[in-house]
This record gives sequence, structure tokens and C-alpha cells, in this order.
Amino acid sequence: MGKLGKAFTFLLAVMLLLTAISRAAASFTVAQVRVEQPEARRIVHTVNGDGIIEKMDERPVYAPADVLVADVRVKEGQAVKKGDVLALLDMDSINEKINSVSDEIEELRLLNQAIAAREQEDAREKSKATGRAKEDYDNTLSDGKAQEQEADERVEDAKQKVKEAKEQAKKQEQEAYEQKSEELAKAVDAAKKEYETVVGQEKDALLLAKRALEDASKEPSESYDIERIRLEITQKQRRINELYRSMWEGEGSIASVNDQIAALQTEIASLQLQLKELTDVAMEQKKEREQAIERAKEDYDSTAETWAKLVNEAKQKWDDAQLKLDEFLESGEDAAEDPAVQAAKEALKDARLQRQEQARLQEEKERQAKRAVEDSSKTGLKDNSAAVNQLAIERKERQLALLMKERKNGGKIIAEVDGTVTQVQLIVGQKSMDTAAFLMSDTSGGMSFTTQISKEDAVYVMTGDPVTLKSGDQVCEELTVLSTETNEDETVKVTVYVPKDTFTLGAYAFMELAKQSEEYGITIPVSAVHTENERNFVYVMEPEETVLGGSFVALRTEVTVAEKNGMYAAVTDSSLTEESQIIIDSDQMISAGETVRLQEE
Repeated sequence: MGKLGKAFTFLLAVMLLLTAISRAAASFTVAQVRVEQPEARRIVHTVNGDGIIEKMDERPVYAPADVLVADVRVKEGQAVKKGDVLALLDMDSINEKINSVSDEIEELRLLNQAIAAREQEDAREKSKATGRAKEDYDNTLSDGKAQEQEADERVEDAKQKVKEAKEQAKKQEQEAYEQKSEELAKAVDAAKKEYETVVGQEKDALLLAKRALEDASKEPSESYDIERIRLEITQKQRRINELYRSMWEGEGSIASVNDQIAALQTEIASLQLQLKELTDVAMEQKKEREQAIERAKEDYDSTAETWAKLVNEAKQKWDDAQLKLDEFLESGEDAAEDPAVQAAKEALKDARLQRQEQARLQEEKERQAKRAVEDSSKTGLKDNSAAVNQLAIERKERQLALLMKERKNGGKIIAEVDGTVTQVQLIVGQKSMDTAAFLMSDTSGGMSFTTQISKEDAVYVMTGDPVTLKSGDQVCEELTVLSTETNEDETVKVTVYVPKDTFTLGAYAFMELAKQSEEYGITIPVSAVHTENERNFVYVMEPEETVLGGSFVALRTEVTVAEKNGMYAAVTDSSLTEESQIIIDSDQMISAGETVRLQEE
């Protein structure tokens, strides 16, 4: 692999390392989020309250409000039986009230239809305004491109005039220009040749110095005499060992063996002296060789430094000559001083300034056009009039049902239980009020449950609504709201009728009343909804490609909250779909356009 390949491999490794480091760093700084896709569901409003099961000493008897009283047939303190007629309402007044309530219901329905039609018309107008704003934006871009092209053409024309002016000036002094160009070019060639000569000489000098270093660095083969003497010493020592063994084993004469051993030891001592002399000589030669290598290295470094300096000087001369030639060719020498050239350059400068100003103005126009598109696309505040009207319709439908029941009964208000009339609220010849018509002491054994709820929850509670009561393990469903009464602190007292033999008197109980909305196509957790300047918005996680690879980004999307409870919000007038990845939670604050990543499980 060549130097270029090694350099490329090293660069690639560094880039991979930096990418890994960047990814690791991003994993610590990028916000981790949890997402959820929208679902279709109904918004359930649950009203809860707690209280005590109490004895119902008095039980209210209601009559439709604002109906003329024809006759009152009982007095306070009078005992009555279940089914007795307590009062008569005027049938004409009942019919008139039925017609009035029916008209009011129809009026509210028509009003809601008008609201829906107006919202549709507003949506069409908004769509039309958005389309026109986009069209204006596209036209602005198109006009900007045309004006930009015109400005570019003016700049190019000015450039061409500068070029023509230079060419004209050059023609007038062509001969002098060419002569000086030739001289500078020759100077460049001479400096280049000098540089190439010095480079060649540098290579030769370095080659000789390198070879001298290599020769000095060669390891000499170890002396043959040293190896031979070491071998003889080993052999003789081995012979001595054999003689000792034979002497121990009793072979041969001890005197003869000792003589042989002594002779061999004398020879070994002589050989060791020779070996020491040869080793000393070898060590001295090694020191001389190391000294020669050090000197050869110094000579090589000195040669390299000297010739590097000479090469740099030659290269600098070549660069200086080339620079002079380039400056001359770019400036045009005397041609640049020509008045026609100066005038053309001034015209080019003005054209460029005009191009910059045109770009600035175009950018401002595009910004305003883009803002107009954004403004036309913004979702305004939600009109809740239709929802309020729907609640009123439900209340009036209940009122109408009660009136229809009274008309069916012939206007008779009947006692529902045995008891004693304790209070009469109706007056003959006057209209009934929106309170209990009679109060009766309850001798049927019925009980009541009373609780206090907030005014916000009270909008979902009406007389006659079914509720569920729980007390310990006992659950009783389909009980009925007997009455609602607003307190001075704006809380609302809710009373529920509890039949006998259901709960123990004095027991603690918990009430639950649920109202379901219509089904909405897009609902999301309320934790995903943010509010700023009275506008609601959510963050949607979208994929994004970056230099570090694939990632995700949080995009802001404005929404209209049609209805919500403590868990979910129904969303309308937005670009959300069932596939949208809604950010419902994050481990840190996020903003529009910020990179995010999914929370690890």
C-alpha cells in the first residue's frame, strides 16, 4: 500500500472515530421522548363525589317550571297516599310551554347548524386565503428569480465590458506585455530548473550518506576462532567429565587418569586465555562500529539538513518567480491603469451592489410572503358556542320530556310515596317555579345521598341523570339525581334518591356519574398539548437525515382542542393523522426543530 493509500485509510479511521464520538455525545445531550399515535374515542367526563347515606325526612315533588297552576288540592300538614293528586296544571299553559321549549330546541339546533355552516365557510375562506397566500408566495419566488436573472445578466454584461476594456488596453501595449510575460516565464523556467538540479543533487548526496550509514550498520559475522575455541573448551570439559566417571567406576589407573585430567585442564586454561583475547578484540571492534554508525548518522542528518535548506531556497526562488508571473498576468500591469478599464470596473462594482440590494429586497419579500402563508394557515381560537348550545338542548329536551309526561297525565302532579305534605310552593293562578312544588315527609323508608361538586363539574349533572353509588363492597347502579342546588360559594349540592333496602343508613358512599361525548377521530393524551399565547400545539416526531445518519426531530403543529377531560383531548383543525408520532413526554425541555430520540425501554 502506498503513502496515499495509507493516508486515506488513516483519514477514514479518524472520520469513523469522530462519528462514533459525535453519536456518543449526542446520546447524552439529545432529549429522550415517549410518543403515542392518535386514536378515535369518545371523551368521557366523570363526576365524582362522596357523602353519607341519610334518612330522607322530606322528599321534593317537582313540577315543570313556568307553567300556570290551575288548582292546588292539598294543604300543609295533610296526609296523602301514593298516587294522590296534589295539584293540577293548566293544559293550555302546558301546551304553550311545550311549544315554547320545542321552538327553543329547534332554534338552538338551527343555531348550531348555522355555526357549523359558518365554520365550514370560514374553513373555505381560510383555505382560499391560504391558497392565495401560497400563490402570492410562488409568484414572489418566480418574480424574484426573474429579477435575479436580470441582475445576474447586468453583472455578466459589466464583467464582459471589463474584459473587453482589458483586452483593448492589452492590444495597445501588447508588445511590451508579451515581452515582460516572456521574461517572467523564463525566470520561472530557470528557477524551476535550478530547483530540479538541487533536488537531484540532494537525492545523490542523501543516497551516498544513506549507503555509508547502511555499511556502518552492518553486523560483522562473529570470529571463527572464537567459535572454534569455545567448541574445543566444551569438548575438553566433556573429556574431563568422562575421565572422572571412569575413575569413580574403577576403570584404569587413578594416577594415569589424574594426569590426563591435569593435562586437559592446562589446555582448557590456555584456550580460555586465547578466548578472552579474541573476545576483547571483538568488543573493541563493536565499539568502533557503533562509533562509526553514530558518525554516519550525524553525517546523514547534516547532509539532509543542508540539502533540505538548499532545496527550500531553490523552491522559494521558483515560487517567487511564479508569483511575479501570476501577479503580472492577473493585474495586466499598465492595462489596469487604463481609464476605460477603471470605468468598466466601477460599472461592474455598481452592478454587483445592485445585485446584492436586489437579493436583500427579494429576501424581504419572500419573508413577508412566507409569513402571510403562515398567518393564513394559523388556527384561530375555538368557538365553543355549539357545545354550549348542545348542553342547553339536552337540558331542554329533559324539560320537554317532563312536560310531555305532565300532558299525558292531564296536568296532574301526583304523590310518588305515602307521606305528609310539609310545604306547598304552588299558588293557584301563578306559574310554577324552578324549585320543588311540594315537600313531603317520606314514610316509605327511602334515603338520600348528598354530595358537593364544583361548578365546572356541575355542567355535566342534571336532574334525572343516572348515577352509580358505591359503599364498601356494595354497588347500586341506575340511581337518579333527585335535585341540584347552587351554594353561595358557587359549589353545587347534588342529591340522589336511594331506595330502601339498598344501603345501610349512615354508610359512607362514593358517587360516580359519567357523560360521554360524540366520537372524535383524533384524540391524544392531554400531556401532549401545550399552550402559548392562547394557542394550542403539539410536538410531532419526524425522521430527519443528518451527517451523523438517521435521527428524529420535533416539529410543532398547531391544533384546536374541541373537548378534553383529565386524560385525553379531542383535536380538530390540524394536520395530525392516525400515523402521527405525538410526543407525550420528554426527559428535558424541547423546542420546535430540536433533535430528539426515543426513550430506551
